[in-house]
Amino acid sequence: MMSAAFPRFLRRSLWPGAVVLLWLLPGCATIPAGHTDRPVANTVGQGLLDDWLVRSDQNRTLQGLARFKVQTPERTVSGTQVVLAETPGRLRAETLSPFGTPLLIMTVSDAELAVLVTGDSRFYQGAPTPENLSRFTRLPLRPGDLVDILLQRPPVVARQSAAAYMLAEGGWKVVLESSRRRQELRFDAERRLVGVSYLSGEEPQLTVVYGDFDGTTRAAPRRIEMALPAQKIQASLAFDDLALNRQFQPEVFRQSAPAGAILMRLDEPAEDR
Repeated sequence: MMSAAFPRFLRRSLWPGAVVLLWLLPGCATIPAGHTDRPVANTVGQGLLDDWLVRSDQNRTLQGLARFKVQTPERTVSGTQVVLAETPGRLRAETLSPFGTPLLIMTVSDAELAVLVTGDSRFYQGAPTPENLSRFTRLPLRPGDLVDILLQRPPVVARQSAAAYMLAEGGWKVVLESSRRRQELRFDAERRLVGVSYLSGEEPQLTVVYGDFDGTTRAAPRRIEMALPAQKIQASLAFDDLALNRQFQPEVFRQSAPAGAILMRLDEPAEDR
């Protein structure tokens, strides 16, 4: 999965703890000129958000086998991964060879990010920061935010106003705004969250799209697409197998350097490594 610093707009504005939803504007919002979506009562938007939060809060872990693809200006990488995720920010991703053996094993716990590159026996250790995570995923996200995106519970930005619209093509859009910061959440006709965009002014910073829903796993999306337009990064995960709410032992999200491995400290200056 996706190096560039995570957009400052998102890093500043995400709620650090539990999501608190306050519907701040009474009535309906004004639609910009040329906008074809129809405003609806704010109680509709609040209901969509409430329903989504209830459903998403039921899912605390994810395990699956996924095909991934990451496109950056430098190169395109694709392959197969075993992905295990647990809120609030624990992650294990094993990138597999065509023969099913691990080429790279990354674990993220509350205290440490560790990566074993099996081919050259290098073992990387460091703090679970967005910068360290992006070295191996190319996704400049905080581990907790990435896990929440995988669990279809992307972070909600702090805001001063909110509005809801019925979309011309079907479904709804909920818009949360604060100064020049804006978040747009899209729901389909079945009230499932199918997309979320974070914008600064009119410039999109991060977009997430959910699709290929599996009704056997509480309508979990089996395909997740992410785009960071400013960095020209696109990534996708398509799950062939997916399971929710399995119990994981804490050791799953930790690993130690195997005997003979070359230890690389991620938090040391590059010139000292």
